[in-house]
Amino acid sequence: MTTSPYHPTRLHPLRPHAMGIGPTRRRVLGLAAGLAAAGLLAGCASEPLPEGPKPIRFDDKPKFRLNVARVQLLDNYQPPRKAPNVEHLFPTSPARAAGDWARDRLEAAGVSGTARLVIRDASVIEKPLPQTGGIRGTFTQEPTDEYAATLIATLEILSETGERQAYVDVESRLVRAIDASGSPLAREVAFDRMTRDLLAGFDQRLSENLNTTLKDYVL
Repeated sequence: MTTSPYHPTRLHPLRPHAMGIGPTRRRVLGLAAGLAAAGLLAGCASEPLPEGPKPIRFDDKPKFRLNVARVQLLDNYQPPRKAPNVEHLFPTSPARAAGDWARDRLEAAGVSGTARLVIRDASVIEKPLPQTGGIRGTFTQEPTDEYAATLIATLEILSETGERQAYVDVESRLVRAIDASGSPLAREVAFDRMTRDLLAGFDQRLSENLNTTLKDYVL
């Protein structure tokens, strides 16, 4: 088509029919686009999200049935919530895990008296580690920090008047080097593993004492 220089051709938007796309074909294309979008959304939804640590529980082990009327927990540890202490950053703090241990493993099965677990220390101290410098350090993967976890508690048997009749002191300690420069999830998993290992030692030592020193109070 020849266009006059004095009457320039006006551009109009192309209609579907002008492009050879009829109503039926438009419906087919719309349906295909909808199915493709649904498939994309389904694909995104099916991707598993990263899972954080699961709760630390001890209910898979048998309970100690104690000849007392009640079991109490007394947490005397006050976390500073500032460096170098980092226990408040753990998914489950040592103090919380120790309390869960008492709820899961100690059962009051008597008519009088009290079994009381007193948490005295449940700290985790962070200490930076020296790092390899220079070009070699750039290509060296190494732990960035050392973490020292401590859990100290006393399990005591009290009479109805509050007189201490028997007790055991238990300590569990753990030192571990961790690369804290990774993803938040990786650090969370490492902290959770520390708490689990710390409580495994705590559980072992308290169980041994319940079967020996405090055996007269176990039914």
